[in-house]
Amino acid sequence: MTIPEAAFSTQWTPQDLPREVDVAIIGGGLMGCACAYYLSKAGAKVLVLEKSTLAGQQSSRAWGFVRQQSRDEAEVPLMQASIGIWRSLERELQTDLGWRNDGCLFVAGNEAERDGYESWLTVARSFSVDTVMLSPREVANKLPGYAVPQLGGLFTASDGQAEPTLVARAFAMRARELGAHIVEHCGAKGIDVAAGQVVGVETERGYVKAKTVVCAAGVTTFRLLKLLGIALPQQLVRGTVARTTSGPTLSGISTIANGVGFRQRLDGSFNIADDAHVDVDMTLGHLRALHWYAPSLWAHRKSFRFNLNGACLTDLHQRLPWSESSRLGAGIHQRNPFTPPNDKGLGTAMRALKAAFPGQVNTQIADRWAGGIDVLPDGIPVIDAQTSPRGLAVATGFCGHGFAMGPIVGKTLADWIDSGDPGLDMHQLRLSRFAEGDVKPPSSLF
Repeated sequence: MTIPEAAFSTQWTPQDLPREVDVAIIGGGLMGCACAYYLSKAGAKVLVLEKSTLAGQQSSRAWGFVRQQSRDEAEVPLMQASIGIWRSLERELQTDLGWRNDGCLFVAGNEAERDGYESWLTVARSFSVDTVMLSPREVANKLPGYAVPQLGGLFTASDGQAEPTLVARAFAMRARELGAHIVEHCGAKGIDVAAGQVVGVETERGYVKAKTVVCAAGVTTFRLLKLLGIALPQQLVRGTVARTTSGPTLSGISTIANGVGFRQRLDGSFNIADDAHVDVDMTLGHLRALHWYAPSLWAHRKSFRFNLNGACLTDLHQRLPWSESSRLGAGIHQRNPFTPPNDKGLGTAMRALKAAFPGQVNTQIADRWAGGIDVLPDGIPVIDAQTSPRGLAVATGFCGHGFAMGPIVGKTLADWIDSGDPGLDMHQLRLSRFAEGDVKPPSSLF
């Protein structure tokens, strides 16, 4: 098992920490790198702090779907704006991102799936998304050779796909050319606040003054916020993906069908995953904020595989005084947490792909990996730059569907920090909704 091969191919020259910046960004994933690019483009002095390597976790391990389809209503306006950015992003960042604008299709294998997909058309129409319900014949035309009985499908022609291993790196490279300081292997130990205002960030290499701090640290975000007295009911699940050998040309459509999620690259290889299933590796940490999740777990139980495995022992070990997390502190916790793939689930996905497309009989898994997905109990992220303390911005909890939102999240936060106006209604995604108890049931948990 390896991680996606392009994720670490850029060698970053070590940089000294600046003594003062306008904005310090904690987390060198897609959200942090995109935010750094747009802020630098606006003329801000920016520092990106990454405790390990850029895009070393979920930002490089996603499926690669870029979709508006089947999202929570709170995310749809953001995704509509994001699609607009994706269409010209390769030109703007001056590099190949694997962008294909061939659509997204969810195939209904039974009446329950068809009814569920059809129900989202109400959301699509309210936002004028170009989503339609296809007939079985139309699905067959989109997916030549599909051999499993189906009852049509939900299709959004304006959706697409891109390569997670390329995008964060591209944003980071352009940001650095614009003057951003990007420092790997340097974690943030805490955010400094005085009189209700962010004034800096304490790092492994020393203190940096900053007027604004963006916390985009994945599942470590809740730990950093806890140091500020802010409770965020964030949890971790595990998602597994594989890359296959090249197979016969099928389609550039990002697809879920017959229990497998897949997209085919121009070289003929696929990214595949076991439908929309994730693993929950039970630890003591999952008892934290359990009351937020309990009401929805039964309704979404088919999406989860609950495991009692080595993760529990690892969690116990990390709580000991001599552990890595104790040594590094809550703001960093672990440098490179190991996330093993679920081989059984990938075997199921590969069999499902071949059953649906017999022409792919010789296609085999070439590589596999897993990523830690940070989730929130209402299934939508926190994206906020109007918080208490002043000067704190947060982008986290993307529940496994944040890759597609990366460009617009970065731009929205940058605009918000630079001008005070995010340009979109961000009320439903505010950080304070948990403290206020204004949390709705999720349409999906990831």
